[in-house]
Amino acid sequence: QLIARSTHRYDLTYSTEGDGHRTPVFTLASDMPFGAASTLALFLTLLDDPYLDQAGGQPSRVAAQSPAFITSLLASALRNPDGEEQYFVLAVPHPAGGPHHLLGGRLHATTADALRRVAKKHGTAINLDPASINAEIPIEWCNMSDERQEVTTRRDERRPVNGYQGKMVHIWGCGGLGSWAAEFIARAGAAGITVCDPGVITGGLLVRQNYTEADIGQTKADALATRLRSLRDDLTITIAEGSVPDLADLLAADLIIDATVSHSVTTYLDTLVGVERKALIAQIATDASSGTLGIANVSAPDSTLTPSGMDARAGRTVLTDGELELYHPLWQEVADGDELIPTRGCSVPTFHGSAADLAAVAATLVNMIGRQLQQLPYTISGTHLIALPHAPSGPRHHFVLAEAEDASLPPSAGDTE
Repeated sequence: QLIARSTHRYDLTYSTEGDGHRTPVFTLASDMPFGAASTLALFLTLLDDPYLDQAGGQPSRVAAQSPAFITSLLASALRNPDGEEQYFVLAVPHPAGGPHHLLGGRLHATTADALRRVAKKHGTAINLDPASINAEIPIEWCNMSDERQEVTTRRDERRPVNGYQGKMVHIWGCGGLGSWAAEFIARAGAAGITVCDPGVITGGLLVRQNYTEADIGQTKADALATRLRSLRDDLTITIAEGSVPDLADLLAADLIIDATVSHSVTTYLDTLVGVERKALIAQIATDASSGTLGIANVSAPDSTLTPSGMDARAGRTVLTDGELELYHPLWQEVADGDELIPTRGCSVPTFHGSAADLAAVAATLVNMIGRQLQQLPYTISGTHLIALPHAPSGPRHHFVLAEAEDASLPPSAGDTE
């Protein structure tokens, strides 16, 4: 039996615990070339003679299925509360072969209550003649969202974000970039996401961060966790207290994304170099003046270069390259007027940028990091620089290799686009 939980829709999951709606899954012996009918009586008739052989004077080529179906229906109805509708799922063989097609049906509460009365009086093994059932009892066929892997191809298959599927991901800093990156990674199929940000949401943040009016007053980590859980019920979400999770959690992660732009967090990440870990470390940020540039320093698990050392090395390379002038501000002191004081009396300046800018920057960086996840354990360390189409002129993407001794490069390494 399946247990379905919800008030307005039913999410079918196998379970042996909890108070759910008992829903039988019935596997048919053949396909239904003439459809499944709109009334219970006609449906039962078609179960026993799906090809309408008897109308031509021939015996049905399929053994009668209605007695077993009625028994399963009575058994489920008996286990559901009075006044509840009765659902059932049919697994119908596909004429072309392969996995069965699923159909979901619903009987009105009055019909379900009648089934319960019959089951209580006569038991569930009673043999009901389909011809004796009221011909007016309707079946409502439900819309089905069938996401079984054997019948479904993900729409993001073969895209860079495929690298996140099944991964355990940490996201530190759930602001302008982190809040959007978390959603994209959740949708991409990560197995679990740990979010970490004790900051509190205020109304002004809604201009560009992935939150709503209902989130104001909550911590970013709490609100983002709620958002991510609403996207996928099979996603494990963990909220880390403080600024960073504990070391044991870090060592179990496949990816750590630092979106805090915090010197203390970078210093902490530096200490992980030389520690045996499987996590790819990616530090992401944008520019202060427009929010149209993005940077991702990506450190492979076996890298001997600290994240701060990688950033410094990339900065020296970029600042001496005139063709990369677009990205110089990422390492230069912020010019007067580039930082923003969002509210009167605010002591912490921030950067310019809209939700459209930051979501686009976060999405592009998520793709770049995803490409490197796909290459594990052979990925390399380096710095991705990206620019949105409406940023000033310059290359839209450039990769700065962190360790020159690495000779095996992915196709994009060192490329300027």
